[in-house]
Amino acid sequence: MSASLDSRVIRIVRWLVDQPGVRTTADLAADLGLSERAVRYRLSTVDNYLREWNVELHRHRGAGLYIDADSEIRSQIIEDLSSRSEAPRVYAPDERSNMLIAALLWAAPETISLDRIHEELEVSKTSARRDLQMCEPWLERNGLPLVRRSGRGILVVGPERRIRQMMVQLLLETVPEDVLLAYLGDDDSVREQQAARIAVGMRERLDALPLRETSEIVRSSPLGPRLAAGRGEIVFSLYAAVTMARIRDNRPVDTETGRQRSVLDHPVAEAVSTLVPRFEALIGGSMEAAEVGALTEYLLGLDTLQVASAVADPVEETLVDALLAIAGQRLHPALAEDAELRRGMLAHIGRLRVRLRHGLPVHNPLLDEVRDRYKDVYGVASELGATLEQHLETGLVEDEIGFLTMYLCGAMERARLRPRRRALVVCPSGMATVWVLVSRIQAEFPELELVEVLSETGYEALDHRDYDLVISTIAVAEHAAPVVVVGALLSAGDVTRVAEHV
Repeated sequence: MSASLDSRVIRIVRWLVDQPGVRTTADLAADLGLSERAVRYRLSTVDNYLREWNVELHRHRGAGLYIDADSEIRSQIIEDLSSRSEAPRVYAPDERSNMLIAALLWAAPETISLDRIHEELEVSKTSARRDLQMCEPWLERNGLPLVRRSGRGILVVGPERRIRQMMVQLLLETVPEDVLLAYLGDDDSVREQQAARIAVGMRERLDALPLRETSEIVRSSPLGPRLAAGRGEIVFSLYAAVTMARIRDNRPVDTETGRQRSVLDHPVAEAVSTLVPRFEALIGGSMEAAEVGALTEYLLGLDTLQVASAVADPVEETLVDALLAIAGQRLHPALAEDAELRRGMLAHIGRLRVRLRHGLPVHNPLLDEVRDRYKDVYGVASELGATLEQHLETGLVEDEIGFLTMYLCGAMERARLRPRRRALVVCPSGMATVWVLVSRIQAEFPELELVEVLSETGYEALDHRDYDLVISTIAVAEHAAPVVVVGALLSAGDVTRVAEHV
């Protein structure tokens, strides 16, 4: 095969090969963490590559993409893509920042040179320096300051325990949960399929971790049922895999005698000790007591997080009252007196304290959505976050601001404090089409009140008052409110455009 492919084209082709039917460009972009523009830019290269296999990339406007190929050809394409390990790597700015953080964490406590960063990310040294500036706030916020050593390079400074915790945090932030689950499972084909969704460099980090082995050890141990609820098994298996990899690389955990003794005296340490023989077999050597203590402490943190009480002490109650007073002033006075919002915030701050104390990861998968859709509430939540940071004397990750936004938005929707915006739907197609569109709008935007569904003629004849938005499948004149033109199936891109007005 002669086509020259970069890593992004390879991911796109692999995704298409794995799809059994028609999928939209928005689906492709969302699954791979790319912009629709980046996907469209490479579709011609994808098409040229597939034609070398006598496979056509079908692109239907308003419907989506698909390829028509039998299982044998699909397998051959996958095999060819897997052989292209030397393909140029292309990363989006966010991906480069995450890859740089990973490079620094995995190298710690050693120094990493700018030349190595430049080679690993395949960008200019100027871009590498700019990427360093982008990732520095994340490291500092998580207690790992970046140090520059003239003529030698860059390193992160912090205890090994913290470095491991942040390795787990980074993976949970950058790798979708179903990809992690595929790495924990036994099905290699599912693992390969899911791995195509993440950047090549991050995939290599995951491939180097003994995730499947640690997951099987944890799942079959007395701790298995204890961690089965929620994300406990994923998080602890990931931390255990990071621990095994760091031990193999001769990165021992720091020993704190008093702290270690108190942790090992805890009853949970006995359960963790049952894992040690199999972990030792995995690394081909013995585990120091400090390593057992670190695993026990991490598990204790997960346990405490799962049972964190919603009953706070008087100091936390006073803090929450202050936060709600700010929300009441900025958004709506009723928020300051919302008992359910108060209970939820108290419970969340209790869990937040546990996460901070034990260095446990947090990830809010809805962060981008709530930040974009509820800009005004997110701004107030950021103000509450600054108050929390002062009280807790530590920085908060942006995911926490997203959670605060969700609490506030939930309270406002519950009490109907935000007036519902009124929308018209204009669709000249058949009734089946229009009601598919209506159902999609209602599912994506429950805060919208759909006033009426009209044809183009009915819209033009309307007395244009008493509505805030027009959602139309064709271009119509704007009168009293903005018009958003969408497809009949309301794609992800359509949702984004409507959200800008909602």
